[in-house]
Amino acid sequence: MPDLVYAGQRVTADMLSYRAPYTVAFTPLAANTATTTTTEAVAITTPSITFKNGRAYRITLKCLAQSSVSGDTVTLRVRKTDTSGTAYLDQLRQYIAAAGANAPEHFSNIATNTTGSDVTAVLVATYQRASGTGNALIAASANNIAFVQVEDVGPAGDYSSAQAIS
Repeated sequence: MPDLVYAGQRVTADMLSYRAPYTVAFTPLAANTATTTTTEAVAITTPSITFKNGRAYRITLKCLAQSSVSGDTVTLRVRKTDTSGTAYLDQLRQYIAAAGANAPEHFSNIATNTTGSDVTAVLVATYQRASGTGNALIAASANNIAFVQVEDVGPAGDYSSAQAIS
């Protein structure tokens, strides 16, 4: 159920300004990352984000995965804080069909904060080669940006089985 203003309820400025869904953070990447092999590397780092208690968030990663060897697979994630933080978004393996070819990814997950207080954190998009022998990277340019987007999508209670933000 979406956020509502009930009959007889006073409408306040925050009710009008923060109607779900709305973007909380959008962090673009407009240039290729460095290459990596099996070491998980950070491609995108968001500014500090406050996940409000009782709210649900859609976390999205859009990018182009690439490897120097045909048949490799690349793992993409969005994690809390750094490469060892909680994974809020985990695309297990993106198959790379040809050496140097871009494999498009655009995926999202819903996560909720039901901790009892606001949680403030930086998110990072990461990448690594999951199988094969090549060098993996995230490809991006001014005309084809990669990005991490976080949107408030409403009350946490509307997403009872969503991943927990901690």
